[in-house]
Amino acid sequence: MTHKPDLLFVLLVAFGLGVLVTLFVPVAAGDPVPAPASELQAGVIIDD
Repeated sequence: MTHKPDLLFVLLVAFGLGVLVTLFVPVAAGDPVPAPASELQAGVIIDD
């Protein structure tokens, strides 16, 4: 005998997957701050 899953259970599973995706996507993305393209952007002052 098959029965339709409860709507509450389906919503809880969807919510749990959304929380897991929200937590793990920034970790998988790597370094969020790109490296500066030049010394001027980095704020490095070189005295000659």
